[in-house]
Amino acid sequence: MFKKVLLAGIISAATLFAAACGGGGSEETSSGGGKSDTLVVVDWGGAVTEARQDTIFKPFEEKFDVKIQVESPTDYGKLKAMVEGGNVTWDVVNIDTFWGEQAGEQGLLEPIDYEIVSKENIVPEMLNEYSVGAEMYSSVIAYNTDKFAEGEHPQTWEEFWDTEKFPGARGLYNDPLETLEIALLADGVKPEELYPLDVDRAFESLDKLAAKTEIVWWDAGAQPVELLSSGTVTVSTAWNGRITEAKKEGAPVELHYNQATLSSESWAVPKGSKNKELAMEFINFATSAEVQAAFSETIDYSPVNEKAIELLPEEVQARLGQSPELAESQVIMDPMYWAENYEEISQRLQEWHLKQ
Repeated sequence: MFKKVLLAGIISAATLFAAACGGGGSEETSSGGGKSDTLVVVDWGGAVTEARQDTIFKPFEEKFDVKIQVESPTDYGKLKAMVEGGNVTWDVVNIDTFWGEQAGEQGLLEPIDYEIVSKENIVPEMLNEYSVGAEMYSSVIAYNTDKFAEGEHPQTWEEFWDTEKFPGARGLYNDPLETLEIALLADGVKPEELYPLDVDRAFESLDKLAAKTEIVWWDAGAQPVELLSSGTVTVSTAWNGRITEAKKEGAPVELHYNQATLSSESWAVPKGSKNKELAMEFINFATSAEVQAAFSETIDYSPVNEKAIELLPEEVQARLGQSPELAESQVIMDPMYWAENYEEISQRLQEWHLKQ
């Protein structure tokens, strides 16, 4: 139900998370140069899009007297073809934050109009030239509750690397983004000193873990739950929503938010959108505190609006890892660093795999 998709390079073909449900529709644009009565919003589909229907899309339609036409999934290749072909039918697209800065530099996205989009209370890392954060999610220490009792599981990435005290195979996300941050935290790097990443040290840290135990590399968000539930691994990195959902369904899994890394997705406007101003109004609306709080109560993604966190019940704050004590222990990843370095480091990770 919950997703994260990372794509290498501006010309990547679209991918979607496993639970995505289709959603294409007819193309609608404004006629006669006037304001369109339809805003085309492109999202990944599945549970995240369903959560937006009542908390973002319908309230926006009512406030602005327009119809939101939802298309899914997000397709970077299609966006690129639209812009380069001069036939843009999309208005707002949900994207990976770091990809947005790559795309903007290559002329595929409109700069965000901060005369319309308010910066007030938005997490600074979520305010970029070509995108504004939509939601955040945590990469956490997840563990099998049959193997480790409450309080007796790894609670830091250094302990995640300690296979003598906490035996068993480990699960890691097969992507450099978040995995290298975690490897450096495990090696003693302080969160405030992570960037720019010491890439050599990160791979040396991975070498140390690989020498001690089996690493099972996962590619899709559902896999850590499967790996943990089956006992294939005793501890794994995982996206928080996947674990909280599996826990509700009775899976023997739990998570720990200490030192979790926060990733994000963002809203962006394709270059040449025929409804650019309305698209900016949508982004402003979707990132407002009240709307963000309503969305985060519905699905386990964290708000990018810090004021929204205060509006959430304490139980929801804790579930999202956004209670004051839990939020302080998490690390927001730097999308600008990854916009500049993702492809190079991704290639190095693939080369590292070949040597194992």
